[in-house]
Amino acid sequence: MKVKPQPTLIAAATALLIFGGGSYLLGWSNLLTVRSIEITGAPSEQAKELIVRSLDLQTGAKLARIDPRSISARLATNNWIQTSQVSRNWLNGKVEITVIPRTPVALYTEPGQPQVALDASGKTFDLPANLPDGLPKVTATSVASGLAAIKVFTELPTEFSANIDRLSAARPSNLLIYGVFSGRDLRIIWGDGSDTDLKIKVITALLDQPENKSIRMIDVTAPHAPVVK
Repeated sequence: MKVKPQPTLIAAATALLIFGGGSYLLGWSNLLTVRSIEITGAPSEQAKELIVRSLDLQTGAKLARIDPRSISARLATNNWIQTSQVSRNWLNGKVEITVIPRTPVALYTEPGQPQVALDASGKTFDLPANLPDGLPKVTATSVASGLAAIKVFTELPTEFSANIDRLSAARPSNLLIYGVFSGRDLRIIWGDGSDTDLKIKVITALLDQPENKSIRMIDVTAPHAPVVK
């Protein structure tokens, strides 16, 4: 008498075959491989190449072995990348990587350290691309002091800030501005970030006075009682 296979055994065997076949298809078959890699948001072609090399991504790799979360974590080790998003398309084999680079607001230098870019959040980074023209140069003893200087710079009207060559910040409350104003090389002791509009009015008025044509320093730490030398 022939024993008929139990339905549960048939179901289990079928599931095992499907699972095994699916695992092979995803992990080993050449049907689901990386066919193209697209990177958007990188600031330069050099940056794209750095991303591809650092992730060791290649066409022909098994798509199932591309882990988007792992790739995002590895991208985060690049200090110029603010955020990233990684996706893989099972239909066309495309791996898409979108990065949002940090935006430089200044060139920042601490004593004894190389010059780096600084973003508005206080993060320092090396941008793998040409930096925008016109960024102020900030020398500071700490990022907090650097950000204080940048805040002052961004609040200044363009006709004033265009004359600035560099800013120096020993402390957030002790900002110095160097530049050429009304044809004169000036050091401006700015103080803290308060009373920006008033300080500009005071500086402009002082530069307009004939007796100040030879001054080289203006102290507007206390704008109601400025000092010139």
